[in-house]
Amino acid sequence: MSHLVLDLKYHWAVFGLAVFKPVVTLNGYPVPVRWGQNVIPVAPGTYHLHVHVPGLLPPQVGNADLQVWVAQGQSLPVEYRAPAWSFSPGALGPAPQPWNGVVYQLVLLGALLIPLVFILFLLGAIMVSIAN
Repeated sequence: MSHLVLDLKYHWAVFGLAVFKPVVTLNGYPVPVRWGQNVIPVAPGTYHLHVHVPGLLPPQVGNADLQVWVAQGQSLPVEYRAPAWSFSPGALGPAPQPWNGVVYQLVLLGALLIPLVFILFLLGAIMVSIAN
């Protein structure tokens, strides 16, 4: 018996993806999976593997497709990394795969954190001036 060992990962910056179950299809047929390592028994042959995560906006996050060939008795490791930015594609293939969309996510986090740090700095300055 052959196996497809599918490792499904999401980036820490988009931990909200953990509530959504990834969707995997082999040759168009759904395969039950969870985040982490999944061992899928398959017959030897060629398969079209599709992975995405259901989302709100867009409805499908991190679409990724891969054509794989599994030999008799082989355990073929494949890694899927959901994107850090919802509008980027997922990465699917041999490990390690890149985190697509990390730059966009970091820019977004920076755009949110810089004003927050500035507000905290202003509040600190006001508190110091009141105390004196």
